Amino acid sequence: MRKLAISLSLFVVASVHGQSLPVIRAKLVLPNGVIVGQPVRLEVVVLVPNYFTGAPAYPLFELDGAIVTLSDDRPEHLNEQIDGATYAGIRRFYVIYPEQPSDFHLPPVDIAVPYAAAPPATTTATLHLPPLHFRAELPPAARNLDYFLPTSRLTIQQKWSNSLSNLYVGDSVSRTIVVTTEKMQAMLIPPLQLSAPEGVRIYPKGPSVEDEKSVSGVFTQGVRTERASYLFAKSGDYVLPEIEITWWNLAAQKLTTSKLPAVEFHVSDTTAYVSELPPEQETPAAAQTPHRNWRQYLSFLVKFAIGFAFAAILLWAIRRWGPRLTLRYRALASRRRESGAAYWHRFQQACYRNDASQAYALLLAWLRRCHHAMTLDGFQRQAADPQLDQQISILSQTLFASPGTGRWNGRVFYGAIAARRRNARPTKQPVTHLPALNPEP
Repeated sequence: MRKLAISLSLFVVASVHGQSLPVIRAKLVLPNGVIVGQPVRLEVVVLVPNYFTGAPAYPLFELDGAIVTLSDDRPEHLNEQIDGATYAGIRRFYVIYPEQPSDFHLPPVDIAVPYAAAPPATTTATLHLPPLHFRAELPPAARNLDYFLPTSRLTIQQKWSNSLSNLYVGDSVSRTIVVTTEKMQAMLIPPLQLSAPEGVRIYPKGPSVEDEKSVSGVFTQGVRTERASYLFAKSGDYVLPEIEITWWNLAAQKLTTSKLPAVEFHVSDTTAYVSELPPEQETPAAAQTPHRNWRQYLSFLVKFAIGFAFAAILLWAIRRWGPRLTLRYRALASRRRESGAAYWHRFQQACYRNDASQAYALLLAWLRRCHHAMTLDGFQRQAADPQLDQQISILSQTLFASPGTGRWNGRVFYGAIAARRRNARPTKQPVTHLPALNPEP
């Protein structure tokens, strides 16, 4: 059974020629069972003899499959006696948000600490965080969902470009739906299912996703915006179905559903529409014969000459440098499409869509691209991870077993691959030598 707090402290006290050294302590404050999306606090305490001459530099670090931020809490100052010496201390917290089920190992982090080793001179020491790790899991109630969206707050709002009253055939309105999640990346918010009954045509637009940050650069919320236009082709009474999103409430520790209610409206035939007051007939003004003098013609000729010269220069530049720039652009685009990061991103998206066959093909392509044609078996042997073996077995059953007995989950599979991504070592290419063209007898 997990404890309420799992801590690992690194305590360094040394004396060199009678001089004490700084101390760093770190521990993970974990709840009883970490679930995906639940914040994990990393407490870091720095102690120095005498006093600080500046604030310690707490760097932000990257952790695959998680978001890491510095807590907005104010640093806590403290004092402590160590072997009869007085130490000044500062306590700060990192907050880690795991985005997938996996084992998380904190990378090496260096903290620069300025202090008065021999007052009033300033000495800067570099302290290292100890190796810490934790595991995040999916809650049992959410393991069968098509997607998992853990957040402490989710809001869904909509806005119409025009009122839905007094609609007529041929009218159209635009609909904007905004989904906001606290401390959850926008790319993890699932797409909305927009539909319309017969007689109403819907034209969805591409969604936009944006991660918002505070003034200090701390990630605060993810925002997904969906837009669509509705064209009313027939008269009648219509109902647009309700829209709902099921998410895991981190505060209540349960599944919660947020909804937009169904929308009812009536569309009238255009033949039934009569204007209250017919528009007044405009009296056409008497035609006037334009009068131009020679200065107007001269101005026109000057503008025409300038425009012609500009067009000629632009055409010459396009013919001179256009092909070369086009080739460079195509080469750059090709390198980006074929880069390891691009393959990994496409593999991640396929896993999030739960597309087993596409995820399998992209995983093999990524291995060939980034690891010198490493096979999946080679990657599996290097990892030596039972969980990874299990996920690959489930994927194989899903793709190749008849009639597909495996229950494959793309997010779980991506988490297993990502957890072992850094450990993959490129395979050595076989060295071949050409035989001598004219061997001696």
